[in-house]
Amino acid sequence: MRSRQKIARLAKAAAAGTMVVRAGIVGVNFAVMMGLAYALGLDAFGRLALWWSIALVAGTAFSLGGPLILLRGMTDGSGIHFAGILRVAVIYPAMLAALGYGPLQVMWPALPWLTLVAVALGVNLLSCLASVLRGLGNVQGSMILRDAGPHLALGAALLLRPGDVLAGFATAALLMALAAGLAMLRITLPQGDAQRAWPRDAGPLWGASMLGVGVAQADLIVGGLFLPPEVFGLYAILRRVANLIALPVTVATWVSAAPISAAFGAGDVQGLQRASAGGSRIAVLSGGVIFTATIMALALAPLVVTPAQLHIAQGVLALLALGGFVQVWFASGFTVATLCGFARYAALARLAMVGLYLAAAFALGPALTAFANAAIYLGATSIGSVALWWALRRAVGVDTSAAVLLQGRVARWRTS
Repeated sequence: MRSRQKIARLAKAAAAGTMVVRAGIVGVNFAVMMGLAYALGLDAFGRLALWWSIALVAGTAFSLGGPLILLRGMTDGSGIHFAGILRVAVIYPAMLAALGYGPLQVMWPALPWLTLVAVALGVNLLSCLASVLRGLGNVQGSMILRDAGPHLALGAALLLRPGDVLAGFATAALLMALAAGLAMLRITLPQGDAQRAWPRDAGPLWGASMLGVGVAQADLIVGGLFLPPEVFGLYAILRRVANLIALPVTVATWVSAAPISAAFGAGDVQGLQRASAGGSRIAVLSGGVIFTATIMALALAPLVVTPAQLHIAQGVLALLALGGFVQVWFASGFTVATLCGFARYAALARLAMVGLYLAAAFALGPALTAFANAAIYLGATSIGSVALWWALRRAVGVDTSAAVLLQGRVARWRTS
């Protein structure tokens, strides 16, 4: 009996149920991208990875913060009309995309912007509808729609249009639109008076979203500019592998967000420290295992890459894996910052990450190698994470790193 209770407590601490759902989604996305890499070859897959990263960044830019605006409108009691959802999820992004298409075509004429804009709008639409579903209590459905929907659409599109990346992207945009239509049919909004759909702080919400996606995609976009196609294709694959280490970070955020917000609202800094430590525990328990497995798997690299690419693959994966573990170690920082009135700290930390990375990468320019790209990315993201941790320690008196699990400390309320 006692052993069963212990197992139950451990399972709860690791958010096992949530982790399984999230792991399934990440596994599907990983399988889709690896399947496409195998089917297309490194050259074409490198082009696909570059276009996909650009579409994700463009989708967030066109969103105007829509997914966060809809999620808050659905959960803070103000409500939102279906017409408001259409404006935020469809009309406003389409208008901004129409305004931005011309300048984008002039600045980067080599890219198929019409197709990329269509994919970007499709990704944003699914993300917006996922926020509505999450606000209605359909957590699993929202996760699948937002995180797996775009990848499944891309994989299915390239099965229908094999070997043609451009046609596959256009088909993916169409499939995402069809999926969004089906999702809309399942949305039944509660009755009641809905407030305006566009909050006053939409700008900061949009900025936080933009910088988050910018950090996630910066090394892929810049790498696609300067690295040879085959080398970049390999880098994109290794980046996907390393991303698995940070899988628990999302789960930790979902599980710890409510207790972090509640503790801060009550002025309970000890409760805030415990909630932050709970998020770190979820991230480190699982992320540490994945990181260890990834480092051990470096010995298997000769089985899957050519001798000419072996040293590149091992070095790049080791650096990217370390970067993933840094995210795991400081997992609670961005959650505490965004939920406790310090979103500006999170935005500045992400701005520092993007700025430092871009400055160093463009300084090298055509001399940029895959190893240098990974090293610069590791350095920039680590500096930003440490800076946010330091700022929150000074402002709130809470240790948002996993070090608190080793020290067993609970922060005291600071009045100065």
